[in-house]
Amino acid sequence: MPRLLCALFAVSVATCFAGCSPKMGASLTAEQLSAALPAGTPYAVVHLYRPGRMTGFAIGYDVRLNDSVVYRARNSSRLDLQRSKPGPVLLSAKTEARSELTLTVEPGREYYVQCSIGMGALVGRPHLQQVSVAQGTKELASISGSK
Repeated sequence: MPRLLCALFAVSVATCFAGCSPKMGASLTAEQLSAALPAGTPYAVVHLYRPGRMTGFAIGYDVRLNDSVVYRARNSSRLDLQRSKPGPVLLSAKTEARSELTLTVEPGREYYVQCSIGMGALVGRPHLQQVSVAQGTKELASISGSK
């Protein structure tokens, strides 16, 4: 009987973590990935931010928009980038590894890009990920008004 209880507990814990992981399950819809700005807004806003975390807290890295550096991703930092030209933009970051994210922006919409860092051999590995509006607004609220 104890073996059965242990097995059921292990399955329930695994199911919980699988359901909580953003990489598992259904993908997010366009409505979950961007929000409408006030009517008539002639630009898109891309919120680039790095939440405060202990992993790699002392390591910062540059985030590029196409070929230009637009943001230095430091722990607990953010930048609200306005983009008036619609279409795809390439965001990239590089330390010992490279991370790229292509966003298709539309005027009058806002997007959230989480800049995080993972452990590498010598330096941290950057990771750029578009997140849902709900997650992005929640995480931005935890970062002080620094820009």
